Amino acid sequence: MRRCAGPPFTARLRRWGIGSLLVGAAAWYIAGGATAAPIRLGGEVGWEGLAVVGEVNPLWVTVENGASVPLTGTLVAVQRVGSGWRGQATQRLEAPLVLAPGGRARFAFPWPVEAGSEPVTILVERDGVELARATIPLRPTVEKPVAIVGTWGGELGPGPVVFLAPEELPDDPLLLSALSRVRIAPGATASARPEAALRAWAAYGGGKVDGLPVAATASSPSDADLRAALRLHAPRPPPVGALLGGTALYLLLLGFALPPLSRRGGAPRVALLLTLSLAFSLIYPVLYESPQTVTFVQYSLTGSSDIWFCLDTLVIVPRRGGVWEVAGWWVERVPAGGERVVAAAEWCWGGEGPRTRVSLGAGQAAVLWRYGPAWGEGGEEVGVGSDGGGEVDAGFAPLLAAIRAAEGDRLFVDWAEERRGEVAFLTYRLRWEPRD
Repeated sequence: MRRCAGPPFTARLRRWGIGSLLVGAAAWYIAGGATAAPIRLGGEVGWEGLAVVGEVNPLWVTVENGASVPLTGTLVAVQRVGSGWRGQATQRLEAPLVLAPGGRARFAFPWPVEAGSEPVTILVERDGVELARATIPLRPTVEKPVAIVGTWGGELGPGPVVFLAPEELPDDPLLLSALSRVRIAPGATASARPEAALRAWAAYGGGKVDGLPVAATASSPSDADLRAALRLHAPRPPPVGALLGGTALYLLLLGFALPPLSRRGGAPRVALLLTLSLAFSLIYPVLYESPQTVTFVQYSLTGSSDIWFCLDTLVIVPRRGGVWEVAGWWVERVPAGGERVVAAAEWCWGGEGPRTRVSLGAGQAAVLWRYGPAWGEGGEEVGVGSDGGGEVDAGFAPLLAAIRAAEGDRLFVDWAEERRGEVAFLTYRLRWEPRD
């Protein structure tokens, strides 16, 4: 299996004799190589096959192992999304796959869909060798369906409708993004985590849930507020002026010091020259450090009623093009009528769970988002004034604008900065408790 942070493993063939070939074929069969033919793949994009354009849809993949030996490998999904006028990108998924003999598994992954996207290609691979392949067509729509959970006796209303059993509700709010409303029928009960996912989707994602109260709602940080906040965190260029000035001073002092160095009594001047050179070499990295290659700024918003999820927004600002990797499952936020920034996105599994890799050009600021783990305790409490603002660092401005706080609300904030070489990580966390 290819890991996200490592290069792909390439299978190499060698010349075998007839006997070696037969032995190798038998070993390959015992190890599960003969599972290539009995593997069956299927799936669909969206709820009941309706893929909503401009939203994150569930990608359903079904894998059946018809062999009598275990199946181990990698499940891969690849698609070209977007269009020439809105921007195109390649997105790829890699997930570890283990199935018992005769086993069947169904997976659901968050999958962004854009206008003009191609069908999704799904594969099962092992050590770089393709074992099975299938193509999932798209049925794009611009209207979000309404989901009915349980047995509904009322009017369905206009528009598309999908029917779900309570156990079919996802436990990730991101998978609900392509729905407009969820109606929970009387008598239908969702388990704890899917119910928390519904609350988070209604609180931060603009969804509507009938039959489940939501304490408070907020919006995601706006693009305008994020762009304004970037001025505080944009990667700074290297201090060329200070470097050139210090170098010129060093050369000038060296030129004046050379004649005394050739005569007696030049020791004090040598000491002065060495002192100035040493001071410059020490002060330069302390004052300016190394120039930032890329800056990551993460904004986390948690409501008082949420114990499972928060809304995370991640802004990546690179000074030069490259591929950047972050922990968790993130998707790019593409505003209506806007263009894609991420040229390629890849989701895969590392040692601590899913990871996201994005490819960006120089100077392109990408905005990613997800539902992350809730921030339930800690932080510094700040008051809210009559204008809805709090006495907090300017970096919290996008979060304050998103919650629309009122006087008397309680805000808890936390701020952290970490620097790893030429990469800077900044995190702003806010927990909002509206007054009763």
